[in-house]
Amino acid sequence: VLAAGLVASGAAAAWLGRAGAPSRARADVAALEADFARGPSKCGVLEEGVEYVVEGGWYAHFDHIPSPELCCAMCQGKSKCQSFTWVKDAGLDGCPSQCWLKGGPPQRKQPKQGVTSGVPPPRLAFNGAPAATGTPTLNCFSLMVPTGSEPLLLDWQSQNRASIFACDATTVYSNKVMKVGSQWTHVVDSDLKCSYGGDSQSALNAWIFIAVWKAVIDDGTYRSYDYTVKADPDCVFFADRMKQILASHAGAPYVNNCRYGMHGPIEVFGKVAIDRLAQDYQASPDGKAPHECVEKQSFGQWGEDMFIDQCMSDIYGLNAPLEPKIMCEDHCDCPSWFWCSQDSWAASYHPFKTVDAYANCMANA
Repeated sequence: VLAAGLVASGAAAAWLGRAGAPSRARADVAALEADFARGPSKCGVLEEGVEYVVEGGWYAHFDHIPSPELCCAMCQGKSKCQSFTWVKDAGLDGCPSQCWLKGGPPQRKQPKQGVTSGVPPPRLAFNGAPAATGTPTLNCFSLMVPTGSEPLLLDWQSQNRASIFACDATTVYSNKVMKVGSQWTHVVDSDLKCSYGGDSQSALNAWIFIAVWKAVIDDGTYRSYDYTVKADPDCVFFADRMKQILASHAGAPYVNNCRYGMHGPIEVFGKVAIDRLAQDYQASPDGKAPHECVEKQSFGQWGEDMFIDQCMSDIYGLNAPLEPKIMCEDHCDCPSWFWCSQDSWAASYHPFKTVDAYANCMANA
């Protein structure tokens, strides 16, 4: 489910860098471990107090993994992985636990305190994303960094008509012209670079998406569809489920996906909301930013999701119904997001940063 680099941007990230308050950090870690252990196990085999020994071959390890259940899901999400060992306390700052993925079945098992080993459930075959027909109609887009894993993820999605490529209209934005699947990117006026900050060290990317929304408005495609959906490349998204969910929110200017405030992996806006945003861009001297939203908000430590949510609600006075079925992720009351099997009710699961893990999640869901 996870791969190199994902841990730093997933649930465990919030627990890094808190060594300055060790007693509180331990309490926080205990709460995190309990959250990730909620509900019955979906792992194939779990053996507490046992280390699986696999000599040679492929292996990988990841720090700050809060539960053996998540470690098991990580193993299932990596096609090379056949077994795993989770270490409860590897002496790391913050969340101290560690996950070892192993490329073979255990050659021997040895007793060891503080570890849990196991075998993941068999991977399911991905047989294609469901078709998304009917209404409401969806105009979908992603913003892509032109290097790293995002082009690979979007290429796979395009080839399999999955995620945004299952929508009625699809656009990929980037700061570089390049081919993604069968289409070319639309260029935005941004270097796509930002700093990180706030309580969870998230991307302070409001200005990046100010440039993206200008491109969306200038393209004008949104005017021909009922809703516009912004989905991150690492967000496993089912357009058919989104249509079913939005059918019960007809006329909503935009829809909130989390009771803690809208989260950025997937966002849904109606035409009325984007039309209002377009008016605000027109009101600015150079047309490059939404005038009221920029002038009336102190958003230096905000991500784009908080910026656009506060812009729509506080500045424009638009009301968004809460719809938790839009998204299942680690930061919003969906502790077993990594299995992608919440009775198949969610329109999206996040985050999955490799093609291997992404395809596995789609198959499970």
